[in-house]
Amino acid sequence: MKKAATLVVIILIVIMMFILFLDKEKKPIIEKPQITVSTFALYDISKSLLRDMANISMLVPFGQDIHSYEMTPQDRIGVEKSKFFIYSGAGLEPWTDSFKDHPHALDMSQFVNLRHVEDHHDHHNHNHSIDPHYWLDIDNMIILTNKLRDVYRAAFPQEFSRQINANALYYINGLRKLGELYKKRLSACKRDTIIVSHNAFGYLGDRYGFHVLGLMGLSPDAMPSAKDLARLSDLVHEKRVSVLFNEPYASDSLIQSVADEAGVRVDTLQPLANITEREATEMRDYKLMMQLNLRKLYYALECQ
Repeated sequence: MKKAATLVVIILIVIMMFILFLDKEKKPIIEKPQITVSTFALYDISKSLLRDMANISMLVPFGQDIHSYEMTPQDRIGVEKSKFFIYSGAGLEPWTDSFKDHPHALDMSQFVNLRHVEDHHDHHNHNHSIDPHYWLDIDNMIILTNKLRDVYRAAFPQEFSRQINANALYYINGLRKLGELYKKRLSACKRDTIIVSHNAFGYLGDRYGFHVLGLMGLSPDAMPSAKDLARLSDLVHEKRVSVLFNEPYASDSLIQSVADEAGVRVDTLQPLANITEREATEMRDYKLMMQLNLRKLYYALECQ
């Protein structure tokens, strides 16, 4: 009897496993939607909100300057197939013009607070009156996060809504702590000016009370004149600047020549339109990169 009972149990287990296998086979394979973004800041937000709910990719590969990027036919096909194409706007990516009327394209600059400037260096690539590097204002990052949270919650199945909302709250809490840290660390500084190769840091300067002088204005490929270089060299001495800031993708020849003449050093600040391949490999995110920028600003401005 015991052997018969054991045999019956084994047969039932086999039958149940077979039924479960068939049920699994019947379930359709659900492909994750593709979301394409243009800048690292938008990538970081989207990855934090959706995590493994979608395949999120940067249109501009890590390690490539966003300003010199040229869209390939394969890139266009990828954008067309994406559930969303999220781009920065404000003149940052002129190669997005052909997608402005695309039903799945979203220009994020329309939702944030933009900084209007006069840039005498800039003759192309950027809007002449708008600084497009708005993600360096942490308050704008919070606005972007809230907007993308609403977009994704409306587009994804309802069962994902609660998780997307929780992810957004966690991400925004981290941004607020980052903003508080910036305010605290840059509240009492001896210096009031930084000099950079590409003036992408005006939002930070406006928010935390320091001046930003750029060797090449808003566009990193707008070449300065000999008069500009001489004036900048004078300002290094006048403002007692101890370090000049370059960017990861920019040639350092011009700013290094100014630094050599003035007897100061050159360091890098990361504007976060994109990150380097090494930074991507090290899994660096927006908040970590901004903390590294803060540390350099803290010492350059001689804060206490």
